[in-house]
Amino acid sequence: MGRLRRPRESAVAYASGLMVAAVLIAAGSGAALWFRSHLGAPPPIVVVAGTTPVTTTSTVPGTRAVTTTPKSVAPPEAIPPQLPDAAAYTAAPSSALPNFVNRSADHYGWYSGDGVSARCDEWTRATAVGSTAGTLFVVCGSLFKAFELATGTPIRLGVVARSGGWSGSGPGISIDLTQSVLTIVRDGGNPAVQPMVEWWMP
Repeated sequence: MGRLRRPRESAVAYASGLMVAAVLIAAGSGAALWFRSHLGAPPPIVVVAGTTPVTTTSTVPGTRAVTTTPKSVAPPEAIPPQLPDAAAYTAAPSSALPNFVNRSADHYGWYSGDGVSARCDEWTRATAVGSTAGTLFVVCGSLFKAFELATGTPIRLGVVARSGGWSGSGPGISIDLTQSVLTIVRDGGNPAVQPMVEWWMP
């Protein structure tokens, strides 16, 4: 009986198996040689593309171990916008303006009186703050606001700056203000001249 011949596909598979076995033997021999020449060293680190960096330690014979930790980048802190002078406007003054006896005056006007009439509109700093024996007042740019202590009457009118002070008029009232005196005229009557007691300008 003649010898059976192996099909061609079987021969190819047999040859492929021999090649894979040879590669595995060679790889094992290479790994064994590496470990013999690097006693006590960790196996080589294999970096796979696309993975997240982690803390790694590498050791080279004759040198100390080096640990590498990638730095994480934090996003910038978001700081909310701050309203100008909000805390200073709503908080009661902790001290008086320079040369002021009354501590209720600050850079926005007065807290005494009704707390509104002799005080600049919110977050508008005063151009001048002062008082007479009967009136608390504040100049806020082109606006004059005052509170008459005896009657509790508020005053609010537009003013214009002039040499040495401000002047302005509204329905039934006009004022003239300097650093030394506040003059108020009502309904065309006699001027009420009030000497200055306290005065402040930034």
